[in-house]
Amino acid sequence: MATEYTDVDKLILGRWQDVMALFDAHEELQDRVEEVVDEVGERLGKWLDGRGYMVETDSREPTFCIGKDDWYHKRKDCWVVYLEIGGFAPFGFRKVKEDNPYAWLQTFNLEHLKLKDADRIEFAKGLRQEIGDAAKSWAHRNVDDATGPLGRYFTDIKEPDRVELISQPDKLFDFATMAWGELLTLVDPIDRVLAKFKAKE
Repeated sequence: MATEYTDVDKLILGRWQDVMALFDAHEELQDRVEEVVDEVGERLGKWLDGRGYMVETDSREPTFCIGKDDWYHKRKDCWVVYLEIGGFAPFGFRKVKEDNPYAWLQTFNLEHLKLKDADRIEFAKGLRQEIGDAAKSWAHRNVDDATGPLGRYFTDIKEPDRVELISQPDKLFDFATMAWGELLTLVDPIDRVLAKFKAKE
């Protein structure tokens, strides 16, 4: 049977050069978006520096990862736990797969403290006990006790909002500081539970 082109196929074929130019422009735009994310990450790092936190930015994901000196494993050159803000670019930008921005606690590096899956699950349970009733607001269905036991999505931030976030660096910075305010409530409980597990080393 002969292949039949759809109306959309015919439109693309009829505007082939324009479509290819649009692809090129899209790729160049993504490079500039990465630069904006990096700049906002630097700004966030300076904002948090005097408070005892460091920021690592991955502009291709894109994410802002925040940790403390106390959480850093010098031999492995990484944080054993860290707080992540991501999903703030629109769907389809580089590696973005999420429908909304998120704030998450990542704990998979606890394996560097010789904590196996069962130990990390125990860590997650202890952390939820420390947090109390507030832990319910971090109990998204995608959490994983062994790798990322607490997380939430900002479902009020829709796709047009995410386009606006990457279009306006000040708004992205404001979003990152707002998300950090949510994550900050987890820091003291993390410190208390982490101290218990470090004492077992």
